[in-house]
Amino acid sequence: MTGTGINNSELAISAADFKKMIVGASFFFDREKETINELNVFPVPDGDTGTNMSMTLAAAAEAALAYRGDLIGELSLKTASSALMGARGNSGVILSQLLRGIARGLQDRKVASTADLSRAFQYGIVYAYKAVSKPVEGTILTVARGTARGARSAARSGADLIQIIETAIEGGREALARTTAMLPALQQAGVVDAGGLGLVVFLEGCLFAVQHALGEILARKGAATVAARDERVPGAKGGPADNLPALAHPYCTELIIKGSSPAAALERELEPLGDSLLLVRQDGIIKVHLHTADPGAVLSLCSAHGSLHDIKIDNMTDQHRHIFNLQPPVETVVALSDPRKPRSKEDTGIIAVSFGEGLKELFLNLGADEIVYGGQTMNPRVEDLFNAVQQIPTERVIILPNNKNIQMVARQVQKLSAKEVAVIGSRSIAQGLSALVAFNPQAALALNISSMEASLKQVKSGEATYATRETVLEGKKVAKGSFLGLYDGDLCCSGEKLTPTTLELICRMLGEDDELVTILYGKEITRSEAEALARAVEAAHPGVEVELKYGGQPIYYYILAVE
Repeated sequence: MTGTGINNSELAISAADFKKMIVGASFFFDREKETINELNVFPVPDGDTGTNMSMTLAAAAEAALAYRGDLIGELSLKTASSALMGARGNSGVILSQLLRGIARGLQDRKVASTADLSRAFQYGIVYAYKAVSKPVEGTILTVARGTARGARSAARSGADLIQIIETAIEGGREALARTTAMLPALQQAGVVDAGGLGLVVFLEGCLFAVQHALGEILARKGAATVAARDERVPGAKGGPADNLPALAHPYCTELIIKGSSPAAALERELEPLGDSLLLVRQDGIIKVHLHTADPGAVLSLCSAHGSLHDIKIDNMTDQHRHIFNLQPPVETVVALSDPRKPRSKEDTGIIAVSFGEGLKELFLNLGADEIVYGGQTMNPRVEDLFNAVQQIPTERVIILPNNKNIQMVARQVQKLSAKEVAVIGSRSIAQGLSALVAFNPQAALALNISSMEASLKQVKSGEATYATRETVLEGKKVAKGSFLGLYDGDLCCSGEKLTPTTLELICRMLGEDDELVTILYGKEITRSEAEALARAVEAAHPGVEVELKYGGQPIYYYILAVE
């Protein structure tokens, strides 16, 4: 913990300085998002944590760049609000709550001292921690608690802003290292939690941006003050670009090692050479990510463990010199709106999250008023769901998330809308369709919630997709690209051919009392292929009725419902 080497408690941090912090943190995170994405331990196409968090931060940065005022409290509130509306996935919501806490700590201020900003960051970490209603250890929550403890300890000792963020990062990284042993899936894959790493990367981005902003502030205070800085804020006599803080480990070094060396031994050897170390074992190789001052030493050490491939070395100092003159891209998820017959204000409206033309029509035909386009790999924003809620003329609205990674996003709409909004706990398309059958727009909201929640529990959900990486199932290796069967979200079976794998999945799903199998085939499946599967199910289970419908969904060849 080194700090700035100066007494910076009287430094005034303006709205312009805070803007650079947010934009700088966004760019820092964006360059690391793919490393975070690679930590997805479940071997199926899924919403990427790094991408969700990066796009949430990009929304905050966009708001910061658009702000033309000079009040830091007002700016922090606008960035937090924009981050919340742009939040995607559970990890994005948690990150937006961190920014909300920072805004809480800076409210009503025109400028802020470093002490003010230190307190604001502590608020942010507490808000991020409280964003999760059902704590699960080994996740981003564990890391949030580690960062909160670090920040609180540093603040009580009288540390300055940089020291507080540094200590929060240290606490977060220590907690992050422990996540591997806390969850069996992480332990089996030999990785840390992706959301937790994302939180640490965000704080590292804030640290870099804060150092840069303090460098400029000190430069404005004059040469005498500038001369008091230590080597971490160099180049005081030059312009803003020259005031960029020196990075202790400026080279982002990435490579692949093909060999048989254990990752644990390699990690111990690499740790002294830099920071932000991450090793990912995948498909019999080891992917290395490290920030270092000596890439040559890293390559030399790694070469002793196997052959080196896909070497990539980026000079982060050069990249960061351009950060504050650029605007981060902000992508949007397309919302598909197709209102049904007009509702009266006394009715209850309903919104479903779905993807695929066939699924859209199914939800609309069953009574949904609006479809928000989204699902796996394409999580919608809070704003997408909020706009859909506001568009419906009813004063009561029910949201069907149909995905576990969208439920937290949906719950944010309850806080934002003046309407009475309920979120049903549907975790799959099959559950969403089943719940919608029990929906009655004229019934009381409480009665709809009760009947829909009960209905979704009566259906078993299945999906047939493919393995995005090598994995292990029932003690056997499953090759990348193999077909996978998921039963209520869990990996159930695998095979080299799609139809037999899907048939095995259905057989495992069927119980003695089940009577109906609904098969929703995706856009990559022909009608004849789907009909062949339906005939195979009927032949194997003569007493079961089979319904075949076109879903048109990407990624998942078949979506299955057993009742």
